[in-house]
Amino acid sequence: MSYAALLYDRLTIDEAELLLVADRRGLTLKKIFTKDPSMLSEADLTDIRIVVNRCESKSRALEAAKRVTELNRTVINSYRVEELCANKIKTIELLEKGGVKTPKSLFKPFPKVLGDSDSWIEEVTEEAEAKLGYPVVFKPTHGSWGRGIVKIDCREHLMETLRENSKPNEINPDGVFLQEYVEKPGFDLRIVVYKEKRGTDILCCIARVSRKPEEFRTNTHLGGLPVGIELEHYPEHVEEVLKAAKIIMQEEKYGIIALDAMPQIEDIDYNIVYKLTSKCVEKYDEIRRFVDENRFKRYIEWKNEMEFMFQKLKMEDSYITLRNLMSNLLENSSLKIHEANSRFDYAMNTRNATGVNPAEKYVDLCSEALSNCQLS
Repeated sequence: MSYAALLYDRLTIDEAELLLVADRRGLTLKKIFTKDPSMLSEADLTDIRIVVNRCESKSRALEAAKRVTELNRTVINSYRVEELCANKIKTIELLEKGGVKTPKSLFKPFPKVLGDSDSWIEEVTEEAEAKLGYPVVFKPTHGSWGRGIVKIDCREHLMETLRENSKPNEINPDGVFLQEYVEKPGFDLRIVVYKEKRGTDILCCIARVSRKPEEFRTNTHLGGLPVGIELEHYPEHVEEVLKAAKIIMQEEKYGIIALDAMPQIEDIDYNIVYKLTSKCVEKYDEIRRFVDENRFKRYIEWKNEMEFMFQKLKMEDSYITLRNLMSNLLENSSLKIHEANSRFDYAMNTRNATGVNPAEKYVDLCSEALSNCQLS
């Protein structure tokens, strides 16, 4: 008999949710913990045909996908998808080539001669000003959770940022990545998409709302408010998102990723978005504190209470008004897709804000893959 496995380097509530759903639906999901995926052996994967790779470390996720593939097992996500999602430059280049709307970007490799940083900084600055203008956004090429992202408003700030990032490091191993600043209407979108035998489709979508205009990053990890959005009501957005999803997962049988997109809307006063958000954050912060206080306890013991707290938040008049407002704004917007994520968080925010559980889709994909293995 063939089984599926969950490969991880840290057990978060996302993996705990996946294990609960798999158990409820009768899918045997073997847990495999690893800090060195290169050491995975045939014995570790006895009777395993499909592996869900949920390693949090991007380097481990890449190594895990590579090693599982070498052992002739199907892995979600594939090494190709992991590599694309781990590298913002490759993601943007591929999407641009495929005709997807993306922010204007500039990548400059580090100087070959380490002592030549001054002329390199001057060269990068001039090219960025000519191509991107100000404001501009500095992004680590291999970063996550909004860490290391800097909004830059002038030449002096840009040169200072380049000076501080003129040598290779873990999140900028090859060079610097700059992107045009796209003014968002107080929120961006995170869209979960998947690939299965029937094709590629959208699973769910949340808006991630900034708390104030000064905070341009919307990551829920940094306190961005999650609000469920029914993207199927916007055919043009659906078309653009699916185009991007098919480009990234085109060669795969199975996959599930999250795309980040920035809506652009002209001549709109966004202050109402922040005013409504300010009325929601107190209850949302209660949820965040509750999750943080319980994170070392068994997830099943406090999961229901977290869900109840989210339901109360979603029934607030200000939350409902905010969701309706953003839905209306999206009707007159265009999207620029700027990032793809192979290991996305979902158990706390996406699942509760949308009412759609990505863990169910992980189980669907595993079940379909196992069924195909038995038929072949």
